[in-house]
Amino acid sequence: MELGRALTIQNAGAKFIRRFAVLLLCLASGVAHAVVQGGQINTDNAAEWVQQGPDAIGGIGDWFISNGTLCAVISGIEHEGEFSAKGGVLIDLGYCDRADDHFTHVNDLLGDSSRPMDVDKIDVEIGESSATIVTLGRNSGVVVESRYTLTEQQPTQLSVSKRIRIADKDHADFNYYSPLWFNYHSLETYVYSTTDFARNKGFSNVDFVSRGSDAISEATHNADTLILPSPPEAAAPIAYGWQMRSAQRVSGNKRYDLPKFVLSDEQSSMVLVVADSFYIGDGSKLGFLQLLQIPLLSLDEGDAIELEEVFYVGDRADVASVTDQLLQGAPSVSGRVRDPASALHVELTDGTPVTFVRPDPDGRFSFRVPEGDYRIRHLGTAAREIEHPLTVEGKEVNLGLMALPKAAMLELPAGEAMRLVFVGINGTPNPDFDDRLTGYSVSDDEGQHFRDKVSQVFLAGIESDRRQVELAAGEYRVYATRGPEHSLSVTEVSVKPGSHSALEIAVPQRVLDTPGYIAADLHVHSGLSFDNTFSTSERVRTFVAEHGEVMVSSEHDRPTDFNPFLRAMGVTDKIISIPAAEMTSIVATRSHPHTGGHLNFFPFKPQPLAFRNGMFKHEDRRLRDILHEVRETQPGIIAQLNHARWNTLLSGEIPDNYQELIANGQFLDHMGVAKYPYNPSAPIDSIPNNSLIEPDPETGVRDIDVDAMELMNGAGKYYAKRIEALRKDWLSFLLQGLHITGTANSDSHHANEQVAIPRNMVAVAGDSVATFDQGEFLQALRSGNIYGTTGPMIEVSLSGATMGQTFRGSKGVLKVRVRHADWVPVETLSVQFNGREIARRVIGDQSEFEIAVEATEDGFVTVVVEGPASEDYSAVYADI
Repeated sequence: MELGRALTIQNAGAKFIRRFAVLLLCLASGVAHAVVQGGQINTDNAAEWVQQGPDAIGGIGDWFISNGTLCAVISGIEHEGEFSAKGGVLIDLGYCDRADDHFTHVNDLLGDSSRPMDVDKIDVEIGESSATIVTLGRNSGVVVESRYTLTEQQPTQLSVSKRIRIADKDHADFNYYSPLWFNYHSLETYVYSTTDFARNKGFSNVDFVSRGSDAISEATHNADTLILPSPPEAAAPIAYGWQMRSAQRVSGNKRYDLPKFVLSDEQSSMVLVVADSFYIGDGSKLGFLQLLQIPLLSLDEGDAIELEEVFYVGDRADVASVTDQLLQGAPSVSGRVRDPASALHVELTDGTPVTFVRPDPDGRFSFRVPEGDYRIRHLGTAAREIEHPLTVEGKEVNLGLMALPKAAMLELPAGEAMRLVFVGINGTPNPDFDDRLTGYSVSDDEGQHFRDKVSQVFLAGIESDRRQVELAAGEYRVYATRGPEHSLSVTEVSVKPGSHSALEIAVPQRVLDTPGYIAADLHVHSGLSFDNTFSTSERVRTFVAEHGEVMVSSEHDRPTDFNPFLRAMGVTDKIISIPAAEMTSIVATRSHPHTGGHLNFFPFKPQPLAFRNGMFKHEDRRLRDILHEVRETQPGIIAQLNHARWNTLLSGEIPDNYQELIANGQFLDHMGVAKYPYNPSAPIDSIPNNSLIEPDPETGVRDIDVDAMELMNGAGKYYAKRIEALRKDWLSFLLQGLHITGTANSDSHHANEQVAIPRNMVAVAGDSVATFDQGEFLQALRSGNIYGTTGPMIEVSLSGATMGQTFRGSKGVLKVRVRHADWVPVETLSVQFNGREIARRVIGDQSEFEIAVEATEDGFVTVVVEGPASEDYSAVYADI
């Protein structure tokens, strides 16, 4: 034992010695132990210690511990977090060597996200059977020491102990403590109580982030555990249980429990611990009177708050893989289902949720619950549900075989790329082909909201495509499309319970050739971004189905190369992928109170063993500094300003309450250091617009020196207003001599969001996947030889000058050729000079136009072709 202690080294460079010491102990005892490891990740150990999975971001410079079963990573101090320009927070957690990490990160906050506990010290301690990372964080006169421990004795648990104390009483400002899991639109949360099932809320969540302090009373739950399972289709399913086991105030020899609550919605999950007991109230609820007391609660110098948290990790995408660990010793219930893709909601007889179970691929299932009476709601796809009573007595209950009613089965076309959109007709609801069977919901002031249905299926014409879908009995209209260059096929089907039929629908045919152009989407996300779980393979499949040709994989703060996925799926002959990253500034600082906005950078070569795949630092930095650094390290890169406006609220006359209307991700709403919206009607050298053109004294780079900016971004409620606002900004830049290429991108995240629409048609000689030349493509983007579209295809020239080029002379002839599929209606052609309309034509049956342009000043010509969305178009491209 002494030998082991003597050889246990705590620094990062002694991994081999530590492992050797543990091995000696194992040999001496004659017992085979898992290898306990820990230290700072460096170039020597990174290949072994860097974790894998959709949300794994740890890398060289971060800190690692393992008990041989679980591996956990704490970010290095110098690495940025989501709420702090420093690291020191838990970022990766999963089974070792399983590539299952769906953990985003947990930040300790003094109240809200504006006051993170900035970590300034990290150590690692290796024991005989445990590994611990110790962090020290500070803010507002408060110090928190956190200990993250993995042990052999509890192989699927990460224990976290925290001690909070006052370090500077003159500057201390502390009323409540709130560890927050930034689970933005990602994993679905199940609210659970280990002490009283009556407090369980299950998958019913209440919005607290968007509504702020006014919603805290309603959103707080007197429960102690949050459980977050991965999606069922995850390549390596996993579930996390986050339990606040205890929260106590320590004063000398006295200690007493503190009120603690959990909150969860689609943006974040949080544990709230107040600094002291309430003067009024027993701590079981956070009502109006308790909220009034919180500002009066504080931590005295010399006192401390001690927290004990546990992260449980389960190896299934359900709640039961965690609750079984919490209920060890409780009776076991087992059985088998005929449909393995179904799920079981276990509830008390009054409907109170108890656990949620997913069967194994062979249909077998098991879960633990205390003795008592329950009901099981057995749910399947196609809106199938059966209820079973359950009485648990004794140690084991076997339910035998459970079967759902048979759904209608519809065989899908094979071997062809297309997107199939299903619309329920004659009273039949739209189907949901991505139903996770959880019933997950979030309630706010407007009511209860459920996950959006996914009523479309993507086919890439490859072996791994979906072969069939299950439908509820009813009638459906089915659309087959492959993007706006192709025909649209429509058919109607009627299905009965248990029927089995094949979908007969014409394969979309290409009706528009686009010689000299290639279709590109420069802003595409998958589950590798922190804010969704859409699989990488399905993202590729969606792009092929929509006949996108060039995909720029712009994951949030994570440079990503999709080419390995393309090769694995066998579609390298169908699409091109360009590695990219979306700079996603979230940290609000004194100089950047509204953050730094969002920008795409491509091509951006990932560094697989680096933190965030080699993403550069960007929080609390001016865009001009970031632009200079990235271009120095990756010459030839394109910088695109993303969704710089969300609507027109701040692009005209600025209202007095503009601060409340600013959306941080929209850069022109605040201009970073300017802290004020850009005014497109004022000169760019006027205050505060001039912040955009202030050159760095050393590099000469300005905040506005981007290569491109999105004019069309995604779809949704503000689609038209967003285009109006962004085009207004873009025109103001062009009028003042700033040549910035306008782009059109989907910004697609989830399965219900369409990829490759809007799309860019980029003018290149290598206009096919087989002849693609990346250098030529990037040059076309820089020059502006590109147009954005949601359907119409155009060709434009001005007396021989093409898009992005300059025609010299006072008179010219603008030639416009307009083509469109018959299901993409267009009505008008508008031509503008310096943003002012100089001609408008009704398109009708005409496809080619010649329009005289006369100029008395330098200027630029823009062209817009548009028309109303038909019923069929809206069915295929909703909200555009």
